[in-house]
Amino acid sequence: MKIVKRKRLQKRRITMVQRSFKWMTMLLLLLSLVVTACTGNNAGNTEEAAGDPAPSAEAGGKTDEKPAEEAPAAEAIDPYRMPEPATFTTFKHLGADAKLPEGDTVEDNQYTRYLKEKANIEVEILWYASGNDYEQKSKLAIGSGDIPDVMFVDEQTFKTLANAGQLEDLTEVYEKYKAPLTEELYASTNGMALEKATIDGKLLAIPNIAVQADALSMVWVRQDWLDKLGLEGPKTVADVENIAKAFVDNKMGGDGTIGLTAGTLDAPMKAGRHNLKGLFGAYNAYPGNWVRDGAGNLAYGSILPETKAALGKIRDMYAAGLIDKEFAIRKDTDQMVVSGKAGMFFGPWWSGGIARDTYGNFPDANFKVYAIHDDKGQLNNLQLPVSSRFMVVRKGMKNPEAAIVYINTYIRSERKAEPDALKLDATISTEFWPIGNGTFDYANAVERKSDMLADALAGKIKPEELTPEVKLLYDFAKADEAAPRKDLAGWGRFWGYTEPAQLLKLPMNSLYNEFTTTTKTMERKWANLKKLEEEYFYAIVMGNRPLDDFETFVSEWKAQGGDEITAEVQAEVK
Repeated sequence: MKIVKRKRLQKRRITMVQRSFKWMTMLLLLLSLVVTACTGNNAGNTEEAAGDPAPSAEAGGKTDEKPAEEAPAAEAIDPYRMPEPATFTTFKHLGADAKLPEGDTVEDNQYTRYLKEKANIEVEILWYASGNDYEQKSKLAIGSGDIPDVMFVDEQTFKTLANAGQLEDLTEVYEKYKAPLTEELYASTNGMALEKATIDGKLLAIPNIAVQADALSMVWVRQDWLDKLGLEGPKTVADVENIAKAFVDNKMGGDGTIGLTAGTLDAPMKAGRHNLKGLFGAYNAYPGNWVRDGAGNLAYGSILPETKAALGKIRDMYAAGLIDKEFAIRKDTDQMVVSGKAGMFFGPWWSGGIARDTYGNFPDANFKVYAIHDDKGQLNNLQLPVSSRFMVVRKGMKNPEAAIVYINTYIRSERKAEPDALKLDATISTEFWPIGNGTFDYANAVERKSDMLADALAGKIKPEELTPEVKLLYDFAKADEAAPRKDLAGWGRFWGYTEPAQLLKLPMNSLYNEFTTTTKTMERKWANLKKLEEEYFYAIVMGNRPLDDFETFVSEWKAQGGDEITAEVQAEVK
């Protein structure tokens, strides 16, 4: 509440008429207040009813300000519910395979009903589409200035809309309507998320919050195979190579044993199953990302010598039959592990679903996870951008606070911080929330939940003191403790928060992709440059080109627009 400080009119002489007028005015005011009190009218007591303290005058000072005029009651705000029904428009992306229960629709499902009941908000979905259709339609709409009230966009689109002056300034409504849980999540990023959505001092979007645990690529190994061979778990790429060779030579998965699965030949910021980000990281190589080179200059990771060294090792392992020979064309790499053919794969902490399905086929199987370090004993980890998706509000939207109430409600539901949220069917994709789904959690969410779960299992805290989310994990863990792997679905829900989550707490050399949008030249030439990169990388790894052709690739990449793009990126990232 703001206290308005008036300038005191100081005059050396006050006439008797002025004094009389002043006292008469005060007397009339006093009489009016007495009459109001006697009538039992409590309209002036909203401030007290709301529990807000009345402002007090400064010690030793004087005030003749009238409370009803100068210190109005603060309006009680529920950050999870609009006081009156609110509606806003959007268009949304849906996965091609997204499915709803019979009778539900994109416009009417458990999430839209929950939103209406809890937040008093309805969302009019102007249209929805999948894949390229969505990209094309949304670009046309944005290009013509025909945008909905609220929508999720990527960073480049956010900046384009902001620069065009099409976005509402959310600074004040966010401060006024933010929920405590929402504020707490953003605080976990040390202010970086909201800063990324702030331009020229104005908060122009509500950014998502990346869970940094999703960045680390760890190697999942058939521990039962290691035990049979008397081998230790891997710590370096050399260990991974030796273990893969032992698995293949001893036919641990029968004929056609695969030592290590593989996927794409890049290092995405978000670790995925079977990509070799963890192996590249052990060479301090980050293909596909903009990182600092040996001289400290911003450069494209795919053209740096560290990437050549990593490709050379992958090439050697492929030639020796240690890496899946069909990795470049295989569509279901998970199946190689689940069927018992493959003994190792790289993946993030949440990859336990593969282990779960493997256990269903091979009850005696056992997986362990390991972090792979470089030759200096350092664990390198390319982190996720703190935010990559932005909920934007059209400039001039009638009730922009509805967007903040929406996101508060979404966060509370996703974090299971509200009893009825626990009743929502978790098998129904959250992409059916009206504006689509996004990651909104603590930046260190996995580590937090892992610590809470470990403390509860150790008896350091009582189960009833756990958050609803962690209480579910605890219940699954206790059930598995009583009957190991009897409920594999339950095992898959909690296990990632145990051993895999412990690796997230290791000392790391963390770095970021320093440029995640596009430049003008990128818009024209990036697709061809990426195609060039893929052709060279796969040809080198599969032996169709010598390793030294990497230098030819670098020269061609630079000549075909790479140098121009690098100059643009360096100019933008100062």
